[in-house]
Amino acid sequence: MKKFIYIAVVALLAACTADLEEQTISVTDNNIGGKILNTSCNCVGGTLMVRFDTTAESRLAECATRSGATRTGISGVDAVLDEVNGYSVAPLYVVTEKNREKVYSGGYHLWYELLFDETSDMEATAAKLAKVGEVQVVQYVHRIKRVGSPKVVTKSISEDISATRASSAIPFNDKYVGYQWGLKNLGNLGALISNLPDAVEGADINVVPAWKLCKGDPSIVVAVFDEGVMNTHEDLKNNIWINEKELNGQSGVDDDGNGYKDDIYGFNFTTMKGTITWNKSSDTGHGTHVAGIIAAENNNGIGICGIAGGSGNNDGVKLMSVQIFNGDSGVSSSNLVRAFQYAADNGAHISQNSWGYLSAETEGADYWELGPANDKEYKYQLSAEASAIDYFIKNGGTENGPIEGGLVIFAGGNDSAALPCYPGAYEPCVAVAAINPAARPAYYTDFGIGTDISAPGGESLYSNGAILSTLPSLFDEERFPNYGWMQGTSQACPHVSGVAALALSYAKQLGKRYTAKEFRSILLSATNNITPYLTGKIAIGFSDGSSQIVNYPDYEGMMGNGYIDAYKMLLKVDGTPCKVVQTGVENDINLSLYFGGGLDDAEFVKAEASAEDIAATGLQIGAYSKGKISVTTSKVGVATISVTMLVGGGSLSDNSKPFPTEVTRKFVVISKEQVAPNGGWL
Repeated sequence: MKKFIYIAVVALLAACTADLEEQTISVTDNNIGGKILNTSCNCVGGTLMVRFDTTAESRLAECATRSGATRTGISGVDAVLDEVNGYSVAPLYVVTEKNREKVYSGGYHLWYELLFDETSDMEATAAKLAKVGEVQVVQYVHRIKRVGSPKVVTKSISEDISATRASSAIPFNDKYVGYQWGLKNLGNLGALISNLPDAVEGADINVVPAWKLCKGDPSIVVAVFDEGVMNTHEDLKNNIWINEKELNGQSGVDDDGNGYKDDIYGFNFTTMKGTITWNKSSDTGHGTHVAGIIAAENNNGIGICGIAGGSGNNDGVKLMSVQIFNGDSGVSSSNLVRAFQYAADNGAHISQNSWGYLSAETEGADYWELGPANDKEYKYQLSAEASAIDYFIKNGGTENGPIEGGLVIFAGGNDSAALPCYPGAYEPCVAVAAINPAARPAYYTDFGIGTDISAPGGESLYSNGAILSTLPSLFDEERFPNYGWMQGTSQACPHVSGVAALALSYAKQLGKRYTAKEFRSILLSATNNITPYLTGKIAIGFSDGSSQIVNYPDYEGMMGNGYIDAYKMLLKVDGTPCKVVQTGVENDINLSLYFGGGLDDAEFVKAEASAEDIAATGLQIGAYSKGKISVTTSKVGVATISVTMLVGGGSLSDNSKPFPTEVTRKFVVISKEQVAPNGGWL
C-alpha cells in the first residue's frame, strides 16, 4: 500500500495477524447455519450483537423496557449467558415514545447487545448462541480503527492572499477564502513536481453563483461522524447544532427523553457520554477540518468560507457532532449502530462520513485488512452496521422538512484502488472520489464501480493544492493552528455534503420536499464531466522511496458521474434548465427544448442577459434562426439568458387569428474550458 504525503482518516476492522489456515471458519462448526457474521479475530471480548427472530418478540418485551436486564427470557440464550456470566442484555436501538413506531416497523427492535465475561471463549459462545432457534444472526463486535492519521500542512497562512485572488470573486469577507480553490479555482496554482498538468480554471464546486440563490438554512442539520467537532472554534461556534433542552436542563439527566444524557452538541459514542472532545494528544483535528468545509461561518471577517455556512446572519446549516473517534480510540461497531440511530432520531438530514474500511482492491494489504468487495458481502459481514445506515436513510430528517429520510455520504477511500471502500460503496450511500486542482483524479483516490461522484479533495503536489479548513487550536500553533491544509477523499466528501446541505436549504426556501432516493438521484446528476481531462500520465516519487504511476485514461468512467456542481444542483431544485458550453466555441441553443415543442408559428422577440453576466463570461448572443440562437463565451463562468417569444396565435398585426401570448423563459449557460463531446441540457 502506498504511503501518502498526508492521509485523511480512514478506518478498518482491527487487523488480524493469524495465518490464513487459522482464519478459515467452517460453516458446519463455528458458523452454525451461516448465522455467525464477520470474524472473531481481534473482536471485542465479552460482547456480541444478536438479532432475534420475530418468534422471540413477546419474550424479549420485558428486557426491552427494563433497564439493567441480564437475561432475555429465551431459555436457550439465557443458558449460554449463565455459562459466561452474562450481566447485560440491552436493545441495540434506543426506543422512545417518539421513535417507537420507526424502530418496530423496521424490525430494528430485534437487535440486542449481550455483555458477559470478557475472558470467555468468543467463538464457542457465538456457536452456542447460533444453535438457538430464535437467534437469527450473531455478529462479533469490533472497534473501528484508523489505517493512518491525517497530517496537517504546518506552514503559516499569509495575510496576503494576492497569490490566488479568488477572494475578489466571492461575495464574503472571510480572510482566507482566497486559498479555497475547491470553492473558486482560478487555475493558477503552481505545480511542485515536473510534468504535472496545469491547474484548471473552474475545476471547483461552482458555489459562488449558487450563493446568489441560497447561503444555507439553520433548520438543516449535518451530522459529522468523525473526531469531535470543536464547538468553540471561532469560525464554527455559530453554526453548531444545540440541543436546547439539554443545554438548559440538569446535568446527568436525559432532559429531552431521547435516551441520551447531556447531549448538548451531539454525543461521544466512544465514551457513551455527552461531552464532545477534540483535545486528546493523539487527536488530529480531522472532525473539525471536515466540519469547516461544510459550514464554517461566512462573512464574519475571519477564517474561511463554508459551503452552506450562511451569510453571517445566523443562517448557516447546523453541525451535529457524532463522535466516533477519540484520540487513538475508535467506536465499537455496536455503538456505531447507535450513532446512526441517534443522528436520525435527532433530526440530522445528512450523515457525513470521512472514514471507511480498506478497499478490497488495495494493493499490498494483507487479506484480513481488506473490507467487503460488494454489497452482498457487506450486508452479510456487517449486517448490524448496514441496518443502521438503512435506518438513517429511512428515518433521518425532520417532519415536513425538505427531505423525507436522510442522505448518507462517505469518503471513497485513499488506497489508489480500483474499488471504493465500504461503507461508502454500499448502494444506498454516496461514495465520493477526489479530484485535484487540474480536474484530474487525485493520485491517492479510490475509484471504479461503486464510486458515485467526485469533488475537490486536494493534492499537495500543487502549491496550496490541499484543502484549507478549520482546525482546533491545541498544544502549539505550529502543529494545530486555527486553520490548516489536509487532503484526501476525507476532504472531498464534505464538499458533497456541503452542496447537499445547501441544496436542501434552497429546497426549504422554495417549499419543496423530496424522498431521500429522489434527492440522491438529483445530487448525482448535478455534475461536470471529468472525461475531457483524462489524458496523459505522471510519475510520483514518495519520501519512503516508493513511486506511483498515475495513468489518467485508466480513470475514464470510474470517477462516478463527474465532479459536483453546486449551481447546477440548485438549478435542479428550482427547475431552471442549464446548458454547458465550451469557451471560444459557437454553441447552438435549441429553444424548443424548453418552450414546449415546435416554434414554427412562434415569433422571436428578444434574448438578453445582464451586463454583469456578459462581463463575467464574455457572452455573445447570436441571431435567432429556425428555433435556435447561438451563444459564444470567452471566459469560464455562468450567465442567465432570458428569451421572449410570442406563441399561441398569429402575429400582433394579424387580427384574423387569436392574439398571441408573450412568453419568457430563462436558462443558464455554464461556460467551461472543456466539455464532453455529447454535452447537452441538464
